[in-house]
Amino acid sequence: MKQHAEAILKGNYEQQIQYARMDELDELFGMFDLMREEIKHLNIQRIKQEQAQKELISNISHDLKTPITTVKAYIDAILEGICPDPETMLEYVEVMRTNTDKIARLVDDLLIHALQELGQISVDPREQYSQELLQHMLKPIGHYVRSNGLVYVEPEDIPNVLINIDTVRIEQVISNLVSNALKHTAPGDTIMIKAELETGHLKITITDTGKGIRPQDMPFIFERYFKGQASTAYREHALEGSGLGLSICKTIIEAHGGQISFTSKEGQGTTFHFTLPNC
Repeated sequence: MKQHAEAILKGNYEQQIQYARMDELDELFGMFDLMREEIKHLNIQRIKQEQAQKELISNISHDLKTPITTVKAYIDAILEGICPDPETMLEYVEVMRTNTDKIARLVDDLLIHALQELGQISVDPREQYSQELLQHMLKPIGHYVRSNGLVYVEPEDIPNVLINIDTVRIEQVISNLVSNALKHTAPGDTIMIKAELETGHLKITITDTGKGIRPQDMPFIFERYFKGQASTAYREHALEGSGLGLSICKTIIEAHGGQISFTSKEGQGTTFHFTLPNC
């Protein structure tokens, strides 16, 4: 047993303990071997998480570099007097705004991820009425969807009920879910948002008519770092994925006392639902 314990201390978890006799020592050896298997499993999980975090840092560093380089190029062009007229200047400013939005989202994802790791997710809910609040949130999102060449169907009616909500975080949830829908759709597809009042809570539904989620991806989509396969029609100006978005959505909704779920069929689209309790 001493030799096996020393092997474990050195990081060798493969040596299975053998003990021939059936007595109290056999039970002790059996428990020791179970402990070895558990340590081995935890070590494998730690290595996977460390690798995923390294990949995350690498991916986000790459994702940040592209919009930063673009913004710098357009600023340099403006300073060098390349813009011949106000219309061109506005086009340049719009490109810079789009890319700074990407940077802001990626940095915000990293911040929420860090807070998740520390168990200190920052949610500051306040009692507010839902109708005007959601209308204000959804207006720019509708413009964003249409600018990507998709049909946007806004809610026919938004119930006006008192909910306890952190507006910044819920706006982040809706934005992440819509960005996720854009990854799995192509120009001409539809993204539809509904708001319904159900017993004890307000339910928000975001549906797309895209290619759906692959069955093999479904069990993992709320896990951190997981990045499913995006549509081949995915556009360069849409938000790049960090593998954190849906995990962040789940954390925020659960911090509000709500639930998030989805249904999807490959080739027919995806629907996400989340709920916010009424006051």
